[in-house]
Amino acid sequence: MIYNTTYLGSVGYYRHWLNDTDALIEQWETYPKQTERNRCAILGANGIQQLTIPVERSHGEKIYTRDIRITYQQKWQHQHWQAIRSAYQHSAFYDYYADFFLPFYTKEYRFLLDFNAQLMDVVLQLLEKDKNIMFTTDYIGINFADSETYQKPYYQVFRDKFSFQKDLSIIDLLFNEGPEAYKWLKE
Repeated sequence: MIYNTTYLGSVGYYRHWLNDTDALIEQWETYPKQTERNRCAILGANGIQQLTIPVERSHGEKIYTRDIRITYQQKWQHQHWQAIRSAYQHSAFYDYYADFFLPFYTKEYRFLLDFNAQLMDVVLQLLEKDKNIMFTTDYIGINFADSETYQKPYYQVFRDKFSFQKDLSIIDLLFNEGPEAYKWLKE
């Protein structure tokens, strides 16, 4: 299947992508706005919170996803890291995994695709999964659509305040389930 790039992709995305032996990430599509390519959802004390990486975009000009640049005019890295820390600092595995993610919120990356791919590498490392991240060499088109309607509940930090929230960012599963995350993704 052909997948889009994603910023700390959803649990459903990773569940499919990890189990797909022929998975490719489309880099030659015309970049669509307001998608998971630069957004993720986490669960904080006030409910689901959307984190969005601001990107440079010329109005009216079509740009390939591979050429989308991250902008640092706003202090989004600090805001995202504070939101992640606030949401997960009391989770069982935050102290074990936080240092793997922190560099993404202190170092500047030029391209969104590179940022996302390096984050995927970290996620794979933490899941102890050996998988190559492969990109399309020409435009093929995305044919992955996450139609997963059921997701087995796992422990979430704010479970007493909210019912189980499915398909959040993969970091929700990692920070809450730790080494059991990959086993959960395989079930």
